[in-house]
Amino acid sequence: MTDRSGSVKVPGGKLVRVTLAAGARLDGDFFADGDARDIIASVERIVADAARDLDTILAADSDESTESTESTASVESTDSVDPDAPTVRAVEGWYRETVRWIDDVLGGRLVGANADAIALATLRAAAGDSAVARAFEARHMAQVRRSWQAAQHPYTSTPMRIGADEIEARWAALRPRVVVDRPRMPEEQMALEPQWARQVAAGLRAPTIRIWDWAAPAVVCGRYQSIEDEVDVAAARARGVHIVRRGTGGGTMFIEPADTITYSLYAPLWFIDGLDAVQAYQLCDAWLLKALVECGVHARYAGLNDIAADPADPAQIGGKIGGAAQMRVPARDGGPGCLLHHVTLAYAIDASAMADVLITDPEKMSDKAVKSARRRVEPMTAQTTMTRAQIVATMARVAADFGTRTR
Repeated sequence: MTDRSGSVKVPGGKLVRVTLAAGARLDGDFFADGDARDIIASVERIVADAARDLDTILAADSDESTESTESTASVESTDSVDPDAPTVRAVEGWYRETVRWIDDVLGGRLVGANADAIALATLRAAAGDSAVARAFEARHMAQVRRSWQAAQHPYTSTPMRIGADEIEARWAALRPRVVVDRPRMPEEQMALEPQWARQVAAGLRAPTIRIWDWAAPAVVCGRYQSIEDEVDVAAARARGVHIVRRGTGGGTMFIEPADTITYSLYAPLWFIDGLDAVQAYQLCDAWLLKALVECGVHARYAGLNDIAADPADPAQIGGKIGGAAQMRVPARDGGPGCLLHHVTLAYAIDASAMADVLITDPEKMSDKAVKSARRRVEPMTAQTTMTRAQIVATMARVAADFGTRTR
């Protein structure tokens, strides 16, 4: 059976993809509140059942269209389906029911994705480019266009959701160690993250900021992404690029060691106690924005988890400098639990290599004012002449000034 796939970009959120084969697979660059494997498996079962129901609706419409064709001399174009036709209304009823089923399971556990996007991705996968699907989408998208347009403001920073005094107090209480690490292979980097996080969770390691050094180029996929849909595996291998998967959600990152700066924060869970997701990200990266300013890089929070350039001219679009991701490790052996927060920043960029290796779903750019993945990235070198080593040294110093002690 040929795989059928459909994707939807949540306005201002993340990409959701549904693939239908023997069953259903849900993937994307969304995040999860905790371990979401059971929830995703439940959603996939709902999606598989819903896709079969939709196939039945569309098959019935196909049968009616065939009978109509045989009984009339002239056939109406399939491109001109009335949005109020019975089959379109049946699809709308299917959609609402599917959204309700998915919503009951999600419970807000997926961040950057929602039941509407998953149901619409299911429709696109099951119905493809059918006239009925296009008619439903024309009707449905008119209802969500305002939300889509609200995502078209690249100049607007995500507003601060946590005060400066609270940021200072929480960091003063945390006092993490700062480690400027040695070069490590991508596979070792991925293994080290959960290892150090579990140690902090068990109270066996002090809170720590680790500034990475990459020993080889890599593509790092998010926990809930499909590698074959995100990476040209043959092109990556030809370039000697390692393909790895991290334990956190979010999107794919292209790593060239000389062009990339990554850091991790391993903090006890009490550090973010009482904060929502946006506040947690802003708290963790507050020191980073200060460090970037000292490097001559003006940056801002963008969306839930991005760091973007903040141009002085409001008429200019600030590109993405980096992205963050988080996961929580439960308390163990009487320890405090751990928040793992890591950020990958573009110091420079080889746009040609990135384009050769990464596969960009056009749907992902649907709510962006800039439609090119290359142009979306704005490396630090666009604003500063400091070397990568100088920026890393500045980051370590500023982190220390946030109430830490260096090693």
